[in-house]
Amino acid sequence: MTLKIKGINEGFKTEALIEEYLNNKKIVDLKTSNLKKFIYFICNENDIELKKETIIKIKKFNKENLKIKIKGSPKTDKIFKIMNKEFRISVKSGKGNAFHEEQEETFVKFLKDDLNANNEIIGFLKRFLRDKNQKNKALKDTEFHQLLKKNKQKIIDRVLSGIYGEPKVNYYCFCPKLESSDSKSDRINKIERCVFANHTSIVNYLVNNLSNSSCNVGALSFQAQNKKRSTNIQFKWSDPYNDIK
Repeated sequence: MTLKIKGINEGFKTEALIEEYLNNKKIVDLKTSNLKKFIYFICNENDIELKKETIIKIKKFNKENLKIKIKGSPKTDKIFKIMNKEFRISVKSGKGNAFHEEQEETFVKFLKDDLNANNEIIGFLKRFLRDKNQKNKALKDTEFHQLLKKNKQKIIDRVLSGIYGEPKVNYYCFCPKLESSDSKSDRINKIERCVFANHTSIVNYLVNNLSNSSCNVGALSFQAQNKKRSTNIQFKWSDPYNDIK
């Protein structure tokens, strides 16, 4: 099996590797692995009867085909097509995954309009995002942090769904991080050891578990994206592969 690995970082290479591994393959020809179990899991949930000769189709999710405009990367990475049914898949690899990044302006609007944040909370956040010497631990147990925790269901829904009204991710696939020193067989072995879950299971996990971070929102952590470059914010999940495994 010749697998051409494309991409500018290991995350994109994981997506490309999964596509090369599965695309146009008959189910009978796939090695027994978690990746093959993932296909069966999708089919079982959607009443699809797989046959030995069933061919799996994988393609990149093209945001340009949507009627809405999405800035940055969409939540969906790949489309799995099985027996003429399509499923939107998010692929994540390694640890410290950024599940959502957003500009300060739209996040502040969300805090005001949807969470009824007062001026003191908004002012605190704006000062924090501009103070390059203030670390994330300064957020712990503040009124801002309490607001996020109180509204964690809304926050988590926003993190997973985005802010542009894009279609919901159906399934999540998590893999160990591909290292630049990995051999081809090492990389294949890592995607074969993937773990997976549907959208509802991911929401339930994030809501009902707790991150060890200073500003936790369920299993997610809030932080400034990069104070040296912008006032953008992000939500991260520290170790989804091992958490779901």
